[in-house]
Amino acid sequence: MATQLNPPEDASHDFYAYYRFNPIVGALIAAATFQAGINPPGGVWQDKTTVDGVTTHPGKAILGSEKAAFTVFLFFNTLAFSSSLQMITYLIIGCPFYFEVLTAIYSMSFTYGFSIAAVEPPGAVKSGYIAIAFILPYAVRLSHQICKKYKREVNCSSSEKVFVYLLVS
Repeated sequence: MATQLNPPEDASHDFYAYYRFNPIVGALIAAATFQAGINPPGGVWQDKTTVDGVTTHPGKAILGSEKAAFTVFLFFNTLAFSSSLQMITYLIIGCPFYFEVLTAIYSMSFTYGFSIAAVEPPGAVKSGYIAIAFILPYAVRLSHQICKKYKREVNCSSSEKVFVYLLVS
């Protein structure tokens, strides 16, 4: 019979144990950012028309006509989406349904990407920005883990320890 893991009463003692198997915050962020990605602020154009000399495309984001604003919105929305998925993945390690949840996370990631591509007006955003936003949380986590390992293995001088501490923090 499986044993029930009881989280500590105070999250400050063991943050990971407190939130393990309870990735509710990450799920809420993922849901909100996914929804914002497929239904961007301002909605989508309903029909083909010309606005300020620019032809609109039905089903494409209205905010996309403002390329800089749309790029910033998509970058940070994708960053939040990716961070929340990474947090969920990290918190469910060891969960009995880990593989199934991971499959759902990957499926949701691909769906998000295809949805963004579907509502994005032609040439509104460079895909490299979105790729950076999606990969950034994973790269930061990996660099954090490498720095922690490096900090443990190397006997550094005090100035090097401060530098490594700033990298890890």
